This record gives sequence, C-alpha cells and structure tokens, in this order.
Amino acid sequence: MMAGQFNEIIQLYSSTELENDYGERTVERTYVMTTRAKVEETSGTRQNENNEIVYNHNKTFYVRSYVPVQDTSILLFQDQYYRVIAIDKRREYNDIKVATELINE
Repeated sequence: MMAGQFNEIIQLYSSTELENDYGERTVERTYVMTTRAKVEETSGTRQNENNEIVYNHNKTFYVRSYVPVQDTSILLFQDQYYRVIAIDKRREYNDIKVATELINE
C-alpha cells in the first residue's frame, strides 16, 4: 500500500429501501463516513436510451481495509453518486477495491 495514492476525498453512504403506507418504495441514504481513496477511471460512454442521453461512467475506488463498504453502499465523489457493483478485499495491499457505476438521477 502506498499511502500517497489515497489523495481523493469521498463520502460513504449506506442505502436502505423503505416502503411507505401507499406501497411506494424509496431509497434513503444515511451518511456513514468521509475517507480518502485512490480513484481510477475504468470506462465512460455516452448512450441514447429512450430518447435521453445517459452518461455511463465506471470508476474503481481503492479505500483502506477498515472502511465499512458494503454491496448496498453509495459513494459520493465530486458531487456525483456512485453505486457499488463489486467489492474485492485485497490482503496483500491492505485495501479494498470497489468497482462502481455512476447513478444517473
């Protein structure tokens, strides 16, 4: 692990799905912590879906091994929210590799 590479600040949120009295499902985000991460751009495209331009960006975040990231976590980086796709705990580097995709809201 090279500590100097963890130079970007991200915020970690946990997401829970709630159902109200009318059966409507909403997602509630709860702030967990702010930490530093190494960020790599994996891929990014612009697509036309249903006559709407959608930006599909995938990023890989590397965080330290003590960060409580889960499959349902949401990451906030540069005012954009990212959904967790895959988590890989790497003992040899003492970090966690988190593959994410941009949430288009």
